[in-house]
Amino acid sequence: MKNLFRTLKKVSLLILAISFIGCDDDEAFLPQLTAGFTHTINANTGTVTFINTSTNASTYDWDFGDEVNTSRLINPVNVYENGTYLVVLKAYNVAGAYDTFSDEITINVSEVVGTCDSETAESLSASDLNMTFMSDLSNSIVSDGAGFSWINNPDFENAVNTSCKVGQIDRTSSAQYANNQFTLDAKLDFNSNTGFKLKVWSPTAGTNVLLKLEDQTNAGVFKEVSATTSADSAGAWEELSFDFESADSNKFDKIVLFFELNSATEQTYYIDDLMLYGEGNGGGGGGCTAETTESYSASNLNMTFQTDPSADFISDGAGFSWVDNPDFDNAVNSSCKVGQVVRGNNNPWDNNQYDLDAKLDFNSNSGLKIKVWSSRPSTEVRLKLEEIGNASNNSELFLTTSITNGWEELTFPFAPANSDKFNKVVIFFDLNTDSTDTYYFDDLKLYGDGSGGGGGGGGGSYNLTLPIDFEENGHGANWTWNAFENDTNPPLEFVPNPDASGANTSATVAKYTTLQSGQPWAGTETAHGEMGITWDLSASNDIIKIMVYKTVISDVGIKLVNPAGGAQVEIKVANTVVNAWEELTFDFSSRIGNGLDGSTNIDQIVVFPDFDLDGRTSDNIIYFDNITFE
Repeated sequence: MKNLFRTLKKVSLLILAISFIGCDDDEAFLPQLTAGFTHTINANTGTVTFINTSTNASTYDWDFGDEVNTSRLINPVNVYENGTYLVVLKAYNVAGAYDTFSDEITINVSEVVGTCDSETAESLSASDLNMTFMSDLSNSIVSDGAGFSWINNPDFENAVNTSCKVGQIDRTSSAQYANNQFTLDAKLDFNSNTGFKLKVWSPTAGTNVLLKLEDQTNAGVFKEVSATTSADSAGAWEELSFDFESADSNKFDKIVLFFELNSATEQTYYIDDLMLYGEGNGGGGGGCTAETTESYSASNLNMTFQTDPSADFISDGAGFSWVDNPDFDNAVNSSCKVGQVVRGNNNPWDNNQYDLDAKLDFNSNSGLKIKVWSSRPSTEVRLKLEEIGNASNNSELFLTTSITNGWEELTFPFAPANSDKFNKVVIFFDLNTDSTDTYYFDDLKLYGDGSGGGGGGGGGSYNLTLPIDFEENGHGANWTWNAFENDTNPPLEFVPNPDASGANTSATVAKYTTLQSGQPWAGTETAHGEMGITWDLSASNDIIKIMVYKTVISDVGIKLVNPAGGAQVEIKVANTVVNAWEELTFDFSSRIGNGLDGSTNIDQIVVFPDFDLDGRTSDNIIYFDNITFE
């Protein structure tokens, strides 16, 4: 019996101990949750801005006490009629617990009748846009994470905006890209307009407002301009300006408006009077470089469009016009006159043709160059040479643009075997598509001396057993390298080695600057034909090595391309050290004989020095050198 009591006593003690342990677990708690707010009142309008002072809360329920409006915003705004109201805030933490805070506010606004100014005009046309909200645009404005409402102006007694109707934007925190969109009836013209003005009302100073213009059929074609409200503009109307360049004309027919992009802000804003303003920044020839020479002869073809050749161009489904250069403020093509091609989608093969006075000579010329401008990413440009009256006698090459909304020079090398065969040039943009886009071209001309693709390294003919070393008597420095998708596309430079004491003792290296505003895949590439060779992937050249010197860790990409622009996806390898030379190795062996583009007849190498999908925080300088094939 004693043993039984002892056993019961031990069991009781154990149960008691477990109970205490359980009590300790139950005592785990989250930080103290406290609800609270203050507020400011505009005594002239009855507009109250609530300032949330809650701590350790994640969501909120507001009851404004007017039996009309509620909100889940962090810092909401509400407009009251005269009277006394009990405002209640219920703040919740992540566990669902809540705390409540209330405060009584009194509104006493002197009755003012007819003091706002009714809107008398508005235009929603791209030609004279003036969005005054005279009418309700709720069904025309797309809300993407930011709600839109047509409301009475909550703050009309001021010198900036006395109008009666405005747009209200309720930004939610769930979408960092919260925005509102409006589609126009035509492309915007910044030759005759300088940009946009927009009146905004924000409860906080220093609010970032970003105006983005897009092509409504291709969101990859866009331009962004931002502005910030001033330090003394909190709770007041302010007019902001967003200036665009003449080169932005005829590109965009959609407006996207962001408040505090890339933030978790929950806030109410007001907008009004989004309108075009000014007289433009030139265009139509002002500031361009006038053409001084041209030739339409097969012996020295140089189609600069100094004069109008429209009567001599044959339009086969694609209209041709002689026009002012719409984008002359750049380093590639500043000339005043260019050719415009408008595809009519009449046939998949819409094209333009020009008949020459004789057969082209590729014994004394290496090929043809042409400058092109397209708003479509990766536009295919095809040059086809034919014999007049015998279209079956032809040769064609095509390339793909690497620049969108900008001029780019493309090089089409033709072999000496093509000499004395062709006296017709046919130009296709985006063959076998239903495109109805507008394209521009200029300076279609013969180039080179017929001795191997229009150039090469200073050390004689190049082959894959030699390194691309950028030395004076080596290979690479004298080739044409095109930069792409890097905003203003600063060119590849050849500079002294920044660290010749380490793994790379070369005297000269390539320097590439990736801009923070550039695309993640910004890079540089040899012009087609510049290497002077074509090759197929094989066991003797499928391993490509490159030395890099970088200040950041990010991928380096290598891509191989054929003369027609065909390629497989780039292979990427990240550097592992910074501020020192490192050799990276790219294995293309799996692509040998796979029958896909970029495995045979290769004539171009593309380098992506800083392939960073996470986004750059600054401009980055990358050095690379000694590209080898093994």
